[in-house]
Amino acid sequence: MDGELEQGENEVKNDTERKTAEEGVPAEILTSDHQEGIKTSEELPVEAVTSKPGEMDGDELQGEDDITTRSHLEIKLSEVNEQPVSHEESAVFEINSSDDNEHHRLHVEGWQREPTAPAQGEEEDAGDADGEDVSYEECTNLLQELCEERDKAMQRSGELQMKLAEYLRKKAGDDALPEIQESEQVYEKSISILTELKQQLAAESETVQQQAEELRLQSQEKLDKVETEWQAFMALKQDVAVTVLSRSLGKQAAQAKVESALAVEQLRQDQLIKLRLKHIKLSAKIDRLETELQDEVERGRDTLQLQFEQLQAERLEQKKHIEKQSEELFKLQKKMSSSLEILSNVKEKMCWIQMEVQAKREQLAELEAMVARMRDLLTRTKQAGNSLQRDNQRLKERRGLLGNRVLLQDFEDTMLTSLLKAYNHDLKYILYNMGDVKIKILHII
Repeated sequence: MDGELEQGENEVKNDTERKTAEEGVPAEILTSDHQEGIKTSEELPVEAVTSKPGEMDGDELQGEDDITTRSHLEIKLSEVNEQPVSHEESAVFEINSSDDNEHHRLHVEGWQREPTAPAQGEEEDAGDADGEDVSYEECTNLLQELCEERDKAMQRSGELQMKLAEYLRKKAGDDALPEIQESEQVYEKSISILTELKQQLAAESETVQQQAEELRLQSQEKLDKVETEWQAFMALKQDVAVTVLSRSLGKQAAQAKVESALAVEQLRQDQLIKLRLKHIKLSAKIDRLETELQDEVERGRDTLQLQFEQLQAERLEQKKHIEKQSEELFKLQKKMSSSLEILSNVKEKMCWIQMEVQAKREQLAELEAMVARMRDLLTRTKQAGNSLQRDNQRLKERRGLLGNRVLLQDFEDTMLTSLLKAYNHDLKYILYNMGDVKIKILHII
């Protein structure tokens, strides 16, 4: 059975190659679509015969992946058709086969205003020939031709898929009719899903084309604006330079010199633009080649090597996890020991504090007893002081003027004044008497 399947695949492949040579379709596109069709149509009926109905989900997923890759191709080709010519455009069509991990790619390089070629072999020659320019109409025509060839290749792939399905149904025999019916149902379901996805793809492609047209118009507006501003800047520069140089060289000589300088500057600017565009192309090509190389390196790895690396990675992760757990356990043990030490220190401090509290309580009791004694002594002292104050008051009342100096001084002053008055009266009397005596003596004499 396997030999017959391989023989059928070889016949279909030879037929495809012959049709490709007759129609002139690019080999890379047709072989990719052909192998895609062979694998999708082969996996559907064969697995339907040899497996259960529930095992067809993988084929549906693979068919959806193929549809997705085609949708990406159509979207990118529409973007290439609608974007401005000055930007580099590329569309990549890639099919990943689940059996032998083969990758088929279609690279459609964009064209710019500087000379480039659609094929990879002619790209290096176009980079050297700076004088050739490819117009926008030629690029769009070439892109339309490629799209038509792609549509023809897809149509041919669908026909070959149908033929291959009929061939496999004939080879399956009459023993697997229920399985074939189930596979047909799954196939019809896949076809319905495919049509829905195609409709969705068409709607999305229309929206993408509209967005690309809007972006192209915006880009063209910006380019026109930049061009006008550049022309205004160059005119302003020319006017300023002519006015400055005309003072020393004259107007005509200055104008000729400025025009030559501006022409040289414009030439250098054009060369700079071309070099920048070339640099962008080369950087994009380098990125693409790096991705392809990386994909090839990844495909070249052995499954055992990958499993070994996965096991090593899991082992390293487990080791790291164990080390992390051991570190956490060590930290917990350290925390426990430190907490136990702190607890013992706290207990010791509590014992010392209790002893100090007991000593303070004893001191407080002694102080309270002393305060009670001093309070009794104070009351007795106050009572003795009160009795002394009463005795002192009684004695003050008894002594009269003895204790008051002011009153005694006043009494003394009053007594002295009274004595002086008495003495003065006596003196006056004596003087009066002496006057009488003198008069008597004078009369006598």
